[in-house]
Amino acid sequence: MAGGSPAPRLGRFALIASGSSLGAHRLKHPTSIQLDHLLLAPSVTMSRPYLPEKKKMSRFRRLDTAHISAIESLARRYPFLKDRMEVHMPYHRAKPAFQQGSLWVWPKFDKRPVGFLIFMEDHPPCIWYPDRQEGMILRWMLPPLFCEKGPLVFLANLLPSESVLQVEDLLIHHGKPVWSTLPFSARWETLQSTWKEIPLDQPLLAVTPRLVAPICLADWPLHYDFAIYWIIQPDHSGQPRWFWKDVVTPHAAPTYVAPQLKRNPEVMTMLCAQCTPCMKSMLPDIYELTSQEGESLGYASVTTLALSQGLRKVCTEESKAVPVEVRWNDTFQKYQILRVLPDGTPVSTSSFFHHR
Repeated sequence: MAGGSPAPRLGRFALIASGSSLGAHRLKHPTSIQLDHLLLAPSVTMSRPYLPEKKKMSRFRRLDTAHISAIESLARRYPFLKDRMEVHMPYHRAKPAFQQGSLWVWPKFDKRPVGFLIFMEDHPPCIWYPDRQEGMILRWMLPPLFCEKGPLVFLANLLPSESVLQVEDLLIHHGKPVWSTLPFSARWETLQSTWKEIPLDQPLLAVTPRLVAPICLADWPLHYDFAIYWIIQPDHSGQPRWFWKDVVTPHAAPTYVAPQLKRNPEVMTMLCAQCTPCMKSMLPDIYELTSQEGESLGYASVTTLALSQGLRKVCTEESKAVPVEVRWNDTFQKYQILRVLPDGTPVSTSSFFHHR
């Protein structure tokens, strides 16, 4: 600039918004730092900075290769994990099973096979489905050194639609295969004591964990429902549990009662009659009603001042019968005029005036 005065400094926004070739070049090939500045810089049309929306974090994550390899090594160490943990009970075996030993029952949580809830050192908690060879990671906060003595494996069912994780049995407790050494009653006591070590407050966990409530065989009739499957757990070690549904015992079919539409015995129709001022009487608001055939319906009842003035005006100006809407009044045993209708409105026949 002439005079030796320094040129005014232009801000970053003014330089980019200008039509200079330098600004155009920077917009055409921006660096990562310039992109950050553009996102946070004020805009011509906006009074607030534009910030990219945060991606919603998924509730579950898939297992990586190292995690799956650790689960496979766990199955090689404890071979019973490869066996089926629940089998279908045929009807002919139900009676002998119910008569031998102690049994616990509860409603089957899901139609799919049960999964493994696994806590291992150096790996996050997860639920693993051996039949599908896939699983999901759970964001579960555990106390320090919870898995130091060995892995823990539970039988559990996950229902994502209800966001519930139901724990039903204990298979491995700190590296010990309790499923093959302890009966279910002893495993359940160990499960309950172990579950108390896990913090209840889990703000990052996307599901609600809960323990199943086993029902003893004597109380089963109080909770029995023939329409669902049931888990039958024998009090033995190393024995898979059964799932069973009663499909043989006849049950009374539920009676279907069709909904009935409530109908009014009287068909609601608008009654229209001819209204003529009565010339024989010297009293005001005396009008005679007639049907379409000219049959007399008696004298009308006028209840409001506005209606009285309207009828006087129409009958005085036209001096002829006018159509009116009427309704039967049980108190006075006569038809009551509701409103004056336009000329040309069809008048009801005598058969509609059956109230007299």
